[in-house]
Amino acid sequence: MNQSTMFNVTELRATSQAQAEQRAAKGIVFVLDDDPSIRSSYERLFTLEGFVCFAYDSAEALITGRTIDAERLNGPRCLLCDVSLPGKSGLDVQEALGSEQAMMPFIFISGVSSEVEVVQAYRKGGYAFLLKPIDISELLATVSSALVLSGNRQQESAELARLQAMVMQLTERERAVIKLVLEGCTNPQISDRLRIALRTVKVHRQHAMQKLGAKNLVELTRTALRSSILC
Repeated sequence: MNQSTMFNVTELRATSQAQAEQRAAKGIVFVLDDDPSIRSSYERLFTLEGFVCFAYDSAEALITGRTIDAERLNGPRCLLCDVSLPGKSGLDVQEALGSEQAMMPFIFISGVSSEVEVVQAYRKGGYAFLLKPIDISELLATVSSALVLSGNRQQESAELARLQAMVMQLTERERAVIKLVLEGCTNPQISDRLRIALRTVKVHRQHAMQKLGAKNLVELTRTALRSSILC
């Protein structure tokens, strides 16, 4: 391979990655179905809708492959999962990946399912349960709403991480001052309780509010409540 060809390949890979990232920002749909024709149909459908789609033929393939396949992609995601599968069922997958449902809502599909299976799927955090034959409009609407939910939860998680990072910047004394502020104590009261000078209280309070990005008591309270650390 000559140097020119190497540059072309590198550029092509970069372009493909950029396109994948753009699609992932709209949504990543994981599909689990043992029927190859159905998997292909889902892949075509979701690709045409502008999503990234990864399809798997078994629970084992999904469990081991999903993280690797979407390793470099960020975006809302959901799982479209057939309940009846050879080996591990869709409900077994839910059991194995249950902790991921908050960020990756599970949508179950089944031709024939008992009420027990439906109830079990919902009780364990399933987002939706669709029965075959699937209405395409209903499927796309369900997937879209699941991706919106996933995106909102990802944003909430990122915001919480940002707030927690700000709180971690506080010194032990700044934390103590802010906790008393949130309890409704005045600066003189804080000075008495912590046995430090009033001026020192004001300095700690000012520094803490700057670190937390709070301009006033209302913003400080909001940050503290959302971070669930200072309360």
